[in-house]
Amino acid sequence: MAERQSQVRMMGAVYSKATKVLCWLGPLDERKENAESKAISTIQFLRDFNRSPHFIWGKQEFWLDWTKIATFCRFMDDNSASVINYFGMKSWVANHINHVWETDSTGTAVCTSFVEVLHWARIHHSTDPRDYIYALLSHPRAKVDGSLLIDPNYAITAAQTYTEFALNMIDRTNSLQLLAFVDHPEEPSKLGLPTWVPDWHALNPVAPLRYPTKAAAVIDTYISFNKVGEVKVLKCRGCVIDTVQCISEMIVPRDLTVTTLEKEMLKGIPFLIYHIWDTVVLRDGSPCISLVGFVKSLSLVLSGGYPNVSDSTSGATQEQQKFDFAAFVLDTGISRKDRDLLETMAARGSAQQFIQDMTGTSMCRKVLGTAKGNHIGLGPRIMREGDVCAVIIGAAYPMVLRRYASLYPLVGPALLYGFMNGEAEKLCQNRVIFEQVIEIV
Repeated sequence: MAERQSQVRMMGAVYSKATKVLCWLGPLDERKENAESKAISTIQFLRDFNRSPHFIWGKQEFWLDWTKIATFCRFMDDNSASVINYFGMKSWVANHINHVWETDSTGTAVCTSFVEVLHWARIHHSTDPRDYIYALLSHPRAKVDGSLLIDPNYAITAAQTYTEFALNMIDRTNSLQLLAFVDHPEEPSKLGLPTWVPDWHALNPVAPLRYPTKAAAVIDTYISFNKVGEVKVLKCRGCVIDTVQCISEMIVPRDLTVTTLEKEMLKGIPFLIYHIWDTVVLRDGSPCISLVGFVKSLSLVLSGGYPNVSDSTSGATQEQQKFDFAAFVLDTGISRKDRDLLETMAARGSAQQFIQDMTGTSMCRKVLGTAKGNHIGLGPRIMREGDVCAVIIGAAYPMVLRRYASLYPLVGPALLYGFMNGEAEKLCQNRVIFEQVIEIV
């Protein structure tokens, strides 16, 4: 075990300095049909790999340069979400692999942190769940101030590995960025992790949230830890904003593209926007916000404030995204007295562009409406009515929490319109809401 741990630490240096990599594929199985030809093809593949700086993708008799595959898949995901959704294409698999190791023109890793690397790497498979972290310690983002965020230790369990990494990540960065990558499945994790610790070996169906501005300062030196019984507790500061009162059904990408009435009625959520209006906006038979407010807030939270890579939180880009969303609303068949206003806005927009903008951010999440402030947001698929939305210092995004006596299990990160650009701090200064200690179990 000691040798294994030392070898894992050396992987980055070994592979970066190697002039040739040899892989043992196991003995040739003569019983299998065409076993020899398959072995020869595999050996040729490895020779091509050693000669080329690019990864070569082998599929049947075709050999493709990984760079070309990655470029094509990135183009599809950036520009053709409707096509991908309609045909159920798997280009996202190649994109996830590419995100892990992608570098810019200077050779710097595109992923800004190691937790982002771990998120995209979930697409890989490992027989040992600890290696979802340890196998990536050769990545340049695995170090903070020149030292690894965690040392490989195969004497501890996967749960202990994930918890130790989370503790180290938060402690050494004074940041709660890690919380943005928590995504709990409907069934509780078998590892028994604290709710603030991501389960890296569980395949995550959601993309990381994104938004051009931050709900709170992302650094806080007051973050600390304690224990309640055997449970590690994350102690931080923040403000409880409001209570979740109503929730839509989960958004599924294949349900976004509108085709025919017959096909629309076969979807899990026919006429998605009409469904969100009915479940989140209508309260006691009347809307809790105006149509313009609905268009403005929902267009931002569904897309994460980005049309493609541009900031849409203000100015002409925000106006254009509202127009695109209005076109999408009309395209879904919604019909109300305000239709004339929607048609005026939609004339300058594109429904397909809004589908492109919202696919990644909204996928496998739910739209929420709050009780007091009638705020519209986008949150985790396991949230319930009665959960609370909070802005926590050290976390870029609002969090959905579940009250448990004086403690709070973390449900997951969210986007909450009206609380995405430091508004909570200003409300605290004006004593509209109050900062408190929040203990997450």
